Amino acid sequence: MAEGARVFSAFETLLGRTATEAERVQLRKIRDALDLRDNDALWSVLFALQYYDSLYRQFPKAIAAEAAKILAETRAASEAVMRANVASAQADLARAVALTAQGVAQSVARRWQLQWTIIGAAVGAIIFASGVFAGLRLQ
Repeated sequence: MAEGARVFSAFETLLGRTATEAERVQLRKIRDALDLRDNDALWSVLFALQYYDSLYRQFPKAIAAEAAKILAETRAASEAVMRANVASAQADLARAVALTAQGVAQSVARRWQLQWTIIGAAVGAIIFASGVFAGLRLQ
């Protein structure tokens, strides 16, 4: 077996996949720095640490994916709430405009009513005065 082949094989068995070139380089550096042999018991500990390192390297990707998903869901929910609020505001505005128009129409109607009441009263007073005056002349 080639130098380190047994180590890489054991490591790949633990991972359940082929070791990446970066992982192989890192294992070689550790082997050379600590002067480890293929059958050294420290490899078991290093494999476990390397395995957890590879797992932890996946967390930022998973977190980013989940954050993107949550952001998309939040954006969709926010847009739905904004659309509902816009529709509600438009309905409130339409009601306010209708009430204001009704108030203005009533005000104008009251003013016309008052004017015609005054004109009618004046005409009635003139007719009454004419009748009284005519009645007094006939006596």
